[in-house]
Amino acid sequence: MLDSSHAYITMKTSIALFDLNTDQLSEEQQVELNRVVSKTIGIQQKVLAAKEAEKVYVDEPQLDKAIALIKQNFESEAAFEQALLANQLSEPGLREALRSELSSEAVLAYVSKDIPEVTEQQALAFYQRHPDKFLQVERRAAHHILLTINEQFEENKPKQARARIQSLANKVTSDNFEKLAERHSECPTAVNGGYLGLVSRQQLLPELDEVLFNMPSESFSQPIYTGMGYHLLWCKQHYPEHRVSFDDAKAKIKQSLYEHAQKQQQRVWLSRACKGENLN
Repeated sequence: MLDSSHAYITMKTSIALFDLNTDQLSEEQQVELNRVVSKTIGIQQKVLAAKEAEKVYVDEPQLDKAIALIKQNFESEAAFEQALLANQLSEPGLREALRSELSSEAVLAYVSKDIPEVTEQQALAFYQRHPDKFLQVERRAAHHILLTINEQFEENKPKQARARIQSLANKVTSDNFEKLAERHSECPTAVNGGYLGLVSRQQLLPELDEVLFNMPSESFSQPIYTGMGYHLLWCKQHYPEHRVSFDDAKAKIKQSLYEHAQKQQQRVWLSRACKGENLN
């Protein structure tokens, strides 16, 4: 029987590395899992044994919140409990494993708490050194309606679906497209009026991509057939390729540089705390 922290780290790492439960892993994957889990546990133990661990405290509300976040990934309390059992965990055991994990994270936050804020000059220097990072590719704001082909339903047989999509194509306007999508589209985007988002090239099916990127702004396509069925596209607006301005990028640059400095500081501290431990 694994101890709680070992069981929790094993479960979490298996999903993070392979998106699989431990009982679904191949031999090769199991070997890699064991290596990463062993390293993670070794580092966590040394972090929690460091004198800086005396400076941090994880309270019960933090643990309640962490468990609630995990439970959100399950359809029911029963499914959550079944997953715990399958991974040799109980809820009290999970709670203690989370206490160790959150405490370890708190120690790392503590040892990097004195990192200075990134200045505007530093952010500007990064922006000027890396112009390619701020190039925004051409995009289209697009909506669509999908009618699928399904021989089991009369209205979704090929001939009927083609007639229905043509009828919609004859009546769509910028005022009614979203309502028609909500009422008729068989794509999950229907709940948002068929909104596909800001789409760049090669994000959609090739047939849709070719049509969308040849449409004028505020225009509607004729019916398009793909393996999914019949589609209508609304190209709502063009967003040409451009370089994001420094003012728009500044906040993210500062945050990114600050987090990078934090991680560097944490790695230096870890290398001292975990002498002899491979951090890679």
